[in-house]
Amino acid sequence: MVQRYLIHILLSAIGLVLSSGAFAADLTTSFYTALNSQQSLSAQEQEILSGYDVYLVPGILSEAFVDGDDRSSITFSRLTGEYFETQRKLLQNQYGLKVQRLSSSSKSVADIRSNIRKALADSRSAHRKALFITHSLGGLALLEELVSFPSHQNTLAGILFLQSPFQGSPIADVYFEGPLHLDKWLKPVIPYFNTSPETIRYLSTISRKQFMTENHAIIRDLVQRIPIITVGGVVNGHSSLFTPAVNIIATGCFKIVLGQCVIRTSFAGPFDSSDGMVPFESSKIEGADFIRLEGVDHGETVVGIPFEQYDKSQVTTALLKTLLSKIGIN
Repeated sequence: MVQRYLIHILLSAIGLVLSSGAFAADLTTSFYTALNSQQSLSAQEQEILSGYDVYLVPGILSEAFVDGDDRSSITFSRLTGEYFETQRKLLQNQYGLKVQRLSSSSKSVADIRSNIRKALADSRSAHRKALFITHSLGGLALLEELVSFPSHQNTLAGILFLQSPFQGSPIADVYFEGPLHLDKWLKPVIPYFNTSPETIRYLSTISRKQFMTENHAIIRDLVQRIPIITVGGVVNGHSSLFTPAVNIIATGCFKIVLGQCVIRTSFAGPFDSSDGMVPFESSKIEGADFIRLEGVDHGETVVGIPFEQYDKSQVTTALLKTLLSKIGIN
């Protein structure tokens, strides 16, 4: 009798944890199994996805990586390719899906949200579900839109959040504080990228943690209702253009020589592995399943970094396979 009673209590406790949305599964192994298989989307998977509108939502500095976007005075797209272009071509040309890359804004999160809102309205009018693949700032804008209008959830099929700093980015903090004085050095430059100090402050740890805390209940409900996977990159110990920022997030040091900090920034922790812009733990949402991309920095997932070999097509396919398994497609 006592044993049965204890088992009942244990099962009840497990049920309480699951129902509260506190349980998050590490899907990294499942993702890499799909990635290493090098398989394309199956006919069944393509059929399911054909019923969705797929929206790609870029992040900060996207204007500089999209041909013809004259909001940025500087462009890198001829060197790196366009933002999310590999994903768009894969989904549209190879799999025949309905896909749209939304216009993002490095100056106004409200503008990104407006574009997301219109996309959701279009899908709703067509009686179709929307599946979002977002990156960085784009993911924060989507989450904020869903928090402000929970009814949007009825139109969602699922979300892949790539490298979004839900708990903020220490690099945004360092921009405003510390001995590097980045705000003074970069303030005259960032307008050329259509970026503003307000957007950088939006990305700070104080701003994001406050948002997540204030909207905890709504976000918990979203995670329970919608298939969501957060994806974080970790490039510590690997070659990357982001190495100086990786060191700041990992140790608080701008540079380390013989084990000593040459310049200690204002960032005092908690230290973490990162993709160079987003600490891995910051890329997570409480209760949401997650994937850890090893050796992948903040830019590799969305543009072509010179001298780096990163198969965005196969990674995107594996991510979609993993998300579809959550939606219920085997």
